[in-house]
Amino acid sequence: MTQPRRILALAIMAVVVSLPAFAQTTTFMSVDEVRAGMKGIGKTVFQGTAIEQFDVELLGVLKNFAPKQDMILARLSGGPLAQTGVIAGMSGSPVYIDGKLLGAVAFAFPFAKEPIAGIQPISQMLNVLNERAVAAPAAQAGSNSGGSLPGESPAEFIYGLLGRLGEGKPAQQAFQAWLPQGFSGVAQPAAGAPSLVRIETPLFLSGATPAAIQQFTPFFNAFGFTPVQGGGGGSASSLQAGPTPKLEPGSAVNAELIRGDVNISANGTVTHVDGNRVYAFGHPNMSAGPTDLPMSAGYVISVLPNVQNSFKLAVPMDVVGSFDQDRATGIAGTVGRAPKLIPMTVNLRSSQNTVNQYKFEIANDRFLTPLLMNFTLFNAITASERGLGEMTLDISGSIRVKDYDAIRVDNVFSGDANTQTTATIGTIAPLQYLMNAGYDGVVIEGVDLEIVSTDRKTNAQLERISVDKTEARPGETVMLSAFLRATTGDIVVERHPVQIPAGLPAGPIQLLVGDGTSVTTTDLRRGSAGVPKNMTQIIKELNNLRKNDRLYIKIMSYAPGIVIGGEELPSLPPSMAAVINTDRSSSRSVSNTRNSTISEIELPQSKYVIQGQRSLNVTVRP
Repeated sequence: MTQPRRILALAIMAVVVSLPAFAQTTTFMSVDEVRAGMKGIGKTVFQGTAIEQFDVELLGVLKNFAPKQDMILARLSGGPLAQTGVIAGMSGSPVYIDGKLLGAVAFAFPFAKEPIAGIQPISQMLNVLNERAVAAPAAQAGSNSGGSLPGESPAEFIYGLLGRLGEGKPAQQAFQAWLPQGFSGVAQPAAGAPSLVRIETPLFLSGATPAAIQQFTPFFNAFGFTPVQGGGGGSASSLQAGPTPKLEPGSAVNAELIRGDVNISANGTVTHVDGNRVYAFGHPNMSAGPTDLPMSAGYVISVLPNVQNSFKLAVPMDVVGSFDQDRATGIAGTVGRAPKLIPMTVNLRSSQNTVNQYKFEIANDRFLTPLLMNFTLFNAITASERGLGEMTLDISGSIRVKDYDAIRVDNVFSGDANTQTTATIGTIAPLQYLMNAGYDGVVIEGVDLEIVSTDRKTNAQLERISVDKTEARPGETVMLSAFLRATTGDIVVERHPVQIPAGLPAGPIQLLVGDGTSVTTTDLRRGSAGVPKNMTQIIKELNNLRKNDRLYIKIMSYAPGIVIGGEELPSLPPSMAAVINTDRSSSRSVSNTRNSTISEIELPQSKYVIQGQRSLNVTVRP
């Protein structure tokens, strides 16, 4: 064979070899090719794992439906659609015209009498989901970084959350606390407005208590989810014989948020598969951007017709990969890549002296993780204890952080209403602050909690305090008596020796005695606590948070002081105070105080959850 012919033969072979890839690029249909009246097919699962076809008739194109994005309107028919309308769980169902992939069923009209759907063009899905490198989410997996550094101290953040629980309806306040700051939720049409909205995503919960579902339903609804109490992966294994089916266009697919003794997963449909890349839903899951959620094949038990919103009852099967992108036009993931989840264990000793152990794996995301851990903790408590009435929850454990000291969990919550909500918020709030602090490289390795529950409240009110002498020299000890009124009405007296610090000048000092919340609130009112400068300081401050089951004594001078970065400098000489707090500079971490904390004493643990604060004066003699 001559040299020119050999070159021509090699060129022909190269064209033949490249045909499959070229054919794949020509299987897409653009929006510009859409004409009203065109007919085609869609693919989805109505039962089990078998992919079925339904009919599609194109009605037209809504240009600029979203900024720089179009939407295709279509009438669906076939299968159960005449009775159900567009079904929640069909999100992502691929639509083909003349064998070309047009896009994904993703939008619908609420309460429509016909199954009219909005089709997300495949080009818009691929453009948005492919514009970021696939490797980027993998590199971020297990590491959380926020967009901005903290604007408040850990104490301000945590006690602010707990303080808002007492305003209005506690459940609604908790709901707002669990949502990311500034999050407005999925936009919903005004009542009666014929608006095209994204199809709600069925969110299947197994191992969840009715109390937990009711408490968290507003949170799920805000993200466009329809909570459905169903079964977990074990349910699917008993229904599906043989191996887990391979994901392909039209397959049911689940994005799992929690795995283990509780399973929460969002169900939709695969739109397109390109090698090991899977595209699905045609709209966001939670708009989380880079994410790391288990990708599981789904098994559809049944389609449940509903006047308001029909939905698929589907359960997750085996994990086959992970979703790494959650954007405006869909979600995408990689088959074969294992997600990095955060393990969480909860050991709960109930008021009936039974011990239950719960194990979970939680999605790793700086917004989702605290919210989902709130759910798992609240669910574990309500699964073992009553939902109403008196209760005391003693919670201890640790939040393990890679390359840093663990965050210690050690607090007691007691009351006769919403104790579970207060306890879960108070326990998970340190993790929420940590993950949203804005510093790079936050890797949560695990959360381990021990809970002891008692079906009675153990509150006590600090009625008054007294000392055995009102004058003392530096270094001497005075005996402090704290009078606590228990819920029985009885007065209980706790006595503690208090040493007057050495080196104090003559004059009056103040003994401020109170529970952890009251003393912290007083500190915050005195001046800004400053914000931590790094991860080490964050964890140190989180571990120094005051507790509810003991009293704190602050010995205070009436001389002014300065707080710098959360550290109080008491009774500074005027010349030094003038240098630090000069008018020629300004810092958010520096503030003046009218009095100074000389020392603080943490008293031993009480058998009560104490509320209240009292103060008295002691004169220091020369």
